[in-house]
Amino acid sequence: MRFLGLIGITLLLIPCLFYVCFTPTAQAVAPAANTVLVGVYVLDVGEIDLRAGSYTMDFYLSMRCATATCNFGSFEFMNGRASYINLEENTTTERVWRIEANLYENLDLHQYPFDSHSLLIQIEDQSITSQNLTYQPDLAHSGLDPSIVVVGWMVTGWSQSVVNHYYQAYNETYSRYIFSLSLYREPTSAIAIFIPVLLLTFIALMATLMYGDVSSVFENRILLSASLLIAAVLFQFTLDSNLPPLGYLTFADWFMIATYVIMMAGLVSGILALNYHQRRDAAKSRKFHHYTTRLLPALAIIAYLLVFLLLA
Repeated sequence: MRFLGLIGITLLLIPCLFYVCFTPTAQAVAPAANTVLVGVYVLDVGEIDLRAGSYTMDFYLSMRCATATCNFGSFEFMNGRASYINLEENTTTERVWRIEANLYENLDLHQYPFDSHSLLIQIEDQSITSQNLTYQPDLAHSGLDPSIVVVGWMVTGWSQSVVNHYYQAYNETYSRYIFSLSLYREPTSAIAIFIPVLLLTFIALMATLMYGDVSSVFENRILLSASLLIAAVLFQFTLDSNLPPLGYLTFADWFMIATYVIMMAGLVSGILALNYHQRRDAAKSRKFHHYTTRLLPALAIIAYLLVFLLLA
């Protein structure tokens, strides 16, 4: 009987041992990433320095928990630094800062002075990766103050987004919030830049009308054309002083190149006219003057039209 009892106990223990040995061990569940709603409300935009690619922005930054509780972490600006920051609201589910930040961006100046730009505010957490902290745009607490004015620029809109930024060197990914303010240069401000150049070109074309029976007339014409060409070059130096060293030509550069072509044609025509005059070939001199006064204005119109049609 004792032997049968041992057999029965063994038979009862075998399923238990099988269950203990072959049941998989429960894996530790990683904590779910907490979500924070991020909003930016821009109050003012300071001077935009195209040469340095920098600008200042005054704004409210808000962070709110998407759930009952969350970890806000410690944010930092990825394209600049805050010169002033003040925490104005601080609760377990919401934080609001008043910030003035000095920011920078690689501005695209191909279309200068008809350029448009996106001024960005980029925010990441300093140490918490996207596995444990995820940003989401907060539409309800983002936007632009109605009184915002950017001198020389038109505000065309704003947008916000969140991307995952991967750092290959550290094999870590961070959630990055991006607020974008879109600006377009006012047309009157852009056109005003070209008024001096157009005036110089007009004078250069008027110089082609200088014609006479004495050499001094042609010499004065050449001197005037050369002076206008030098003035145009000096104007471009002034124009480029507002821009950083670029590896490409802007719209303004191409416009000035067209201006140089017109002025050089006027200068060369003056030299040739003087040459015909000194040869005492009145017939060729009058014929050359006739064609010059008609072809140079046509050249100016074609050159400027090509610049605007192909590049604007």
